[in-house]
Amino acid sequence: MKKKIILTVLVVIVLCMIFLGIKTIKTAQNGTYTPQQNLNAPIEIPDEYVYRINEIENDNKPQVVLFYADWCGYCRRFMPVFGKFAKKYKDKYSFVIVNVDHPENTQMVKKFHIMGFPSLFIVDNEIGHRFSLNMAASGDESVLTEELENYIKVKQRIIEEKND
Repeated sequence: MKKKIILTVLVVIVLCMIFLGIKTIKTAQNGTYTPQQNLNAPIEIPDEYVYRINEIENDNKPQVVLFYADWCGYCRRFMPVFGKFAKKYKDKYSFVIVNVDHPENTQMVKKFHIMGFPSLFIVDNEIGHRFSLNMAASGDESVLTEELENYIKVKQRIIEEKND
């Protein structure tokens, strides 16, 4: 009888610890954990420096293209950062978004072989290059800064080599 009571108390304690531990882990994972009320609501586009893909025509600047989905939590967290970079790098890049769930973007999503979200690419029509950015760039502002700065340097070298 005593063993059953002790075992029951231990089970209750363990269950309480598990419940409290899971709740603590969820809120502390990112330090900024906020549950999304409606993941199907459209993502708010951060500012006037971010364009939808159909708004860009014959742009000579390289384009930083973000493929996103409204239901993607990572995309929701990254969009304000994307807007911040669009403003910071507006003279060097055009920042473009592509909602993968819109039917008019289906061909583009297939063309870029998009498998996960968010996905970032630099598309440079001037020199005919398109490449995927490091996936960490959507989670770490310093990585995105490094990627964008490095591309400008690489582009300069490509142009210099073409002119030689």
